[in-house]
Amino acid sequence: MNPVLAHLALNHLPVLGAVFGLGLLVFALAARRDETLRIGLFFLVLTAVASWPVSLSGEKAEEIVEESADVSREVIHEHEEAAEPAAWAAYAVGVVALVGLVAFRTRPMPGWFKGLSLVGAVAVSGLMLQAANLGGKIAHEELRGSVPTVEEGAVGDERGAGGDEGGDEAEESGEGTEGG
Repeated sequence: MNPVLAHLALNHLPVLGAVFGLGLLVFALAARRDETLRIGLFFLVLTAVASWPVSLSGEKAEEIVEESADVSREVIHEHEEAAEPAAWAAYAVGVVALVGLVAFRTRPMPGWFKGLSLVGAVAVSGLMLQAANLGGKIAHEELRGSVPTVEEGAVGDERGAGGDEGGDEAEESGEGTEGG
């Protein structure tokens, strides 16, 4: 499989795993549900596992995409610089979550562990979302801020390059109005 395709196919898994894991932990702590907390921790373990092939495919994809004239090496570098700490944080929090799932499988999880897990999930989610945002800018020019907005006269905007041509004529002739 092409490393670029593999990276694009897999890169959503750690991001969604971290966010879902965080959401489950928040819900579990608010509702005082230990089983839901365990599911949230399991999502954090899956996030760590999914981060590994995403990192590997990202390294190989970088080599291919850097050769493209359509992509800035700076944008790729920013994504890589954000993705590395996100992956390492996912690995660390995943190990902590796994240890907690094993160590506390037959007894209630202590408050300090719940708090540690929540802080870890917040950190991993934030780092993953930042890396994903920067990764999106590699392939999506509209995220880079270089595409004109509707206010600036983007293509397809009736107020854009063509001005108000046609709009005033329709109003003057009564077309487009209910009485018309």
